[in-house]
Amino acid sequence: MNIIREERNVQGLPLPNETRMVISNALPHPELITCSFVLAFDNNQLLLTNLKDRGWDIPGGHIEPGEDPHEAMKREVYEETFALIDSPEFLGYELIRLHKKPENYRYPYPDSYMVFYSAKVTKLEDFIVTSETIGRGLFKPDDAIKIPWVRDNLALYEEALSRMIK
Repeated sequence: MNIIREERNVQGLPLPNETRMVISNALPHPELITCSFVLAFDNNQLLLTNLKDRGWDIPGGHIEPGEDPHEAMKREVYEETFALIDSPEFLGYELIRLHKKPENYRYPYPDSYMVFYSAKVTKLEDFIVTSETIGRGLFKPDDAIKIPWVRDNLALYEEALSRMIK
């Protein structure tokens, strides 16, 4: 386990909170995982989705009832990029810890997790604009590090990229 970022009172989450981004081989308890994401690469190029409300981001999202994190990650990458992936490998997680339970809070409390995988892109099917996404792109390392999500999570990106170029 390698803690790569710790923050307190992250905006966009109920306050007070703390988060911790961790590179790890151990998947958190499945009932506490709410979202699943992937850093997928075609050679050394990172696959990103262009979301209507957030811009360029890694593919991923909420786990549907009956899905495990691995299934959710594969579904989300296809829904958001129309890419097929192979050899997904668990990369790490972000712990979200709340110190006060909000009324009508629908996620596990006090701890929940978002998990991250690394994978290889095996096929890019024709992209179709959806209600959520307006594009996809492949970014070489020099361009990927200019993307805000990558810049904010650089150690996770570098770990995923190193696994792809072994």
